[in-house]
Amino acid sequence: MAHTSVHDTNKSYLEVGRSIWGWLTTTDHKKIGIMYLFTIMIYFAVAGISALLVRLELIAPGKTFFSPDTYNVLFTLHGAIMTFLFIVPGIPATLGNFLLPLMIGAKDVAFPRINLASYYVYLIGSFIALVSLLSPADTGWTFYAPYSMKTNALGCMVNFWSICNGICIYNDRF
Repeated sequence: MAHTSVHDTNKSYLEVGRSIWGWLTTTDHKKIGIMYLFTIMIYFAVAGISALLVRLELIAPGKTFFSPDTYNVLFTLHGAIMTFLFIVPGIPATLGNFLLPLMIGAKDVAFPRINLASYYVYLIGSFIALVSLLSPADTGWTFYAPYSMKTNALGCMVNFWSICNGICIYNDRF
């Protein structure tokens, strides 16, 4: 018996393949768009929590809850997540996957398996970026010199984050 896809039946895309495995292996552009949206909202919450912690530190003058290095890590985490893991992939990945094929009248995207692979590359790359950002490298959220030019053992993690970030952003364009 042949495998039935979402387009072969009259069911909604949310009714076909309702299991976790069905969501993780789907090639339906609408489900992949929802997976991007869910992941981006998780990163939005993480960035919001780090922003709240930064504001909590600034509630009174001087050191209140965190050391200056921890404050800088939280500030960098907030800025990098909001810029590179929320704003940049938000429009092309979420809305581009969900709405664009519907707007042009296509049944699906051109390469649905590559579309799913791009989500997993984004997910893996963003996890690697988060691990790299949680290291206490004091670079500032922009990673500009002179802060990012400090040479220490964490320079490798910052470079690794930059490479993963580039791959994630480039991959979201497809």
